[in-house]
Amino acid sequence: MRNEREGAKEARREIKSFQEHINSPRLCPDQCYRMASPTYALVCYVNQVTGLFLSKNYYVIPIFLQRAYAALQEVDAERVSVPYRRLVEQYLSHVAHFIVNYPCLAEDERQAAQYIPPALLASVPVSLPQDLLMPDEF
Repeated sequence: MRNEREGAKEARREIKSFQEHINSPRLCPDQCYRMASPTYALVCYVNQVTGLFLSKNYYVIPIFLQRAYAALQEVDAERVSVPYRRLVEQYLSHVAHFIVNYPCLAEDERQAAQYIPPALLASVPVSLPQDLLMPDEF
């Protein structure tokens, strides 16, 4: 049990490091907070995942992982920078792995994990890319 808790703590720390950078003005798509923007849904879904994770409302997260991943696949490459795309893909993968690897869903809630896109679980989560960090940004 202790190893599982330590693993969950480390996973939370890693997810938190992504959460601290996911809305960086340097990385977010231009005009992503305008409802008419093609990137609005993507950014909103990613931020919904963050809000649910911080609130420990894990049961709903798989649905928003699915929506965020679909929005990321649909948005044109010229609308989303490679660094932001990489950051979002890795962040969603970390959250997906957390949901399936740690006991955050009750027994009767585990079926929700079926909504997690298989590509997120197939991706091996890596640490926050250091080239995305800027000194004194936060």
